[in-house]
Amino acid sequence: MPNRLRWLLPLCVAAGIFAATSWPTPPHLPGNSDKAVHFSAYALLGASVAWASRVRTARGAALWIVFVSLLGAADEWHQQFIPGRRMDARDWMADSLGAVCGLSLVTVLSRRRESVA
Repeated sequence: MPNRLRWLLPLCVAAGIFAATSWPTPPHLPGNSDKAVHFSAYALLGASVAWASRVRTARGAALWIVFVSLLGAADEWHQQFIPGRRMDARDWMADSLGAVCGLSLVTVLSRRRESVA
């Protein structure tokens, strides 16, 4: 697959996240289950970024984690301008933790796959 096309998945995931968080007044989720949604969305984004970038080193993964975490911060910031939404540092923490897990998982699996081959 050409390198440019590999980035289509993370771009679509990021666009989907920003579109979903741009809707006014999100559905009410019980307790802190919205944190699981944040974690899952950013884990998917982190995993797709790791796959697209073919990251193989801890340093490379760390740089992408910072980037995806900053996207989460930007998303939280933009939500304060959407009616019925608010900026929440705990949501950003869930976003960042999801990015760490998604990127780390794909990086470890990729390295393991290369060492077997």
